[in-house]
Amino acid sequence: MRRVMVIPVYYSRSKSEGHQDGDSVYDHPTPIDEDGTLKRTLESIRIIKNQDFQLVILVSPTSEELTDRAKEKVNKILSEVNLDIQTFIFTPAELEKIKALAAEQDVDQSVIKLMNIRGYANVRNMCIYTAYILGAEMAMLIDDDELFEKEDFVDLASQYIGGRLYGKTIDGVAGYYLNKYGNYYDDVDIEPWMTYWDRFGFKGKAFDKIIGQEPRIKLTPFAFGGAMIIHRNLFKTVPFDPNVTRGEDIDYLINAKMFGFHFFLDRELSIKHLPPKKTHPVWKRFREDIYRFLYEKAKIDSQRDLPNMNKVTSHDFDPYPGNFLTNELEDMIFKANIMLAMDYLSNGDIESAKETMNNIYLSKYDAMPKFNVFDAFIELQKDWKSLLSFTKQYMIDIRAIMDMAEFGYVKKYDKKSELVSMSRDEMETLLKSMDFFKNLEDDEINTLAAIAKMKEYPENTFIGKSNEKVVRMRIIYKGVVRIQKETLSGDSVDLAILEKGDYFGESFDKNFTSYVDIIAEEDCELIEIEHADLVSLIESQPMLGIRILQMLNAKLSLKLKTLNERYTLLSDRGSSIY
Repeated sequence: MRRVMVIPVYYSRSKSEGHQDGDSVYDHPTPIDEDGTLKRTLESIRIIKNQDFQLVILVSPTSEELTDRAKEKVNKILSEVNLDIQTFIFTPAELEKIKALAAEQDVDQSVIKLMNIRGYANVRNMCIYTAYILGAEMAMLIDDDELFEKEDFVDLASQYIGGRLYGKTIDGVAGYYLNKYGNYYDDVDIEPWMTYWDRFGFKGKAFDKIIGQEPRIKLTPFAFGGAMIIHRNLFKTVPFDPNVTRGEDIDYLINAKMFGFHFFLDRELSIKHLPPKKTHPVWKRFREDIYRFLYEKAKIDSQRDLPNMNKVTSHDFDPYPGNFLTNELEDMIFKANIMLAMDYLSNGDIESAKETMNNIYLSKYDAMPKFNVFDAFIELQKDWKSLLSFTKQYMIDIRAIMDMAEFGYVKKYDKKSELVSMSRDEMETLLKSMDFFKNLEDDEINTLAAIAKMKEYPENTFIGKSNEKVVRMRIIYKGVVRIQKETLSGDSVDLAILEKGDYFGESFDKNFTSYVDIIAEEDCELIEIEHADLVSLIESQPMLGIRILQMLNAKLSLKLKTLNERYTLLSDRGSSIY
């Protein structure tokens, strides 16, 4: 399984410069002249035994003018940590190159706008987007203020994802945070004003029910953005919603559930969370909660019946966040802000009391969405699929941009498939070395060598795409090839992994079009024979033609049976791929 771990890191101007108009706002971005927490997180990766994954550091500066300095800073940290993991540094600069390519191809502006690395939900989308570019089957979303303490973290993250449990697909796996004391509760003090806004109390009940009790893995109403494992089938279909300014992780779980995807929490999948102290005042953090919960409630309330959709209610997410998505929400906001304002007044903080009372006004006249939230998300989902479709079509160019973002990148080759210059004698020697041709006589192999060619395909490039005419037969000499098909619901199903000696494209029907995508899982060398040349050879030398056809037919029935069984099993459909 191809795994990609993505860690976003947020950089702001130095404290002496301060925040400026137009800068993005985050909880605790690292000032560009300070060390921050990223190095500590990266150093903790060393504890992980299974390091069979790629790593992306996604750089989100509060202003794009900080991009170069932020990239230099990440480069320096990576050099000091010196991990033995293929690592990419993805910044707004790389994203601008992809956006420019999209603009050249007249991609809709609504689609191009999704390529945005500012704001929490947009950053999460770019996390799963970079994972998609790298061909990930699972994306591991981690934050830069966390520490790995479990050496089997990656194995635990991989154990269930993509499987089935209780008759449901496991499309997402939620880990959970441990605080500095080693428990899973929020490290907060409960205060009187929280009587009508008992968010941490309901969270505690939810944590006790889901994290604190058996079985190990169970359906969950909540997830943590810095400990989310998302399967490719889910992140290809459901994006994060940029219109939700906070709580994008739980909002993503709601969106996923609406469209029939399932998140399970794994009690074994924990990570230490050590965030810097929050500096925003309580009234401001409360205001952010007001906007997020009113938005999510509006999304649930505005649902309508659509194909492949599963309507959800607030109770599907009890006890948290479900208790903040009911018709009692406005009353809870009013009462809690009155109590918080009185708390501020009793301490002589008149300005904070005013801002707290303003929360009530904003909840009535500004925080309520002025548009149909559900319909807006449906349009977003369409744009997301269009973005991935564009990316798939121009994957070679986009992957080249990604490769140049690799830490310590050295250009080894042009990322294009190329014919290998080879004499007929060299080709004959190569064919004789392969088991595939072992039943042919020397003179027959010599004849085939005249029409065979060798072609190189770099890792993660398309060898063939669905709906393309199949005009040549290919035999793998080196490397690994993945056969992939999209189901009617848009999910990707891996049908087969082919290795040296395996072949494909053997149909001689000139009108035959492929039903599958064929991708180089790693750098490959393929022997290719044009169908037209092979047909001419069979017509001119019938006996040789019969031997070749017998050789192909001996394996063809088993190959088709295996592929169809796997497709039927993974897609839950009875239809054949042929």
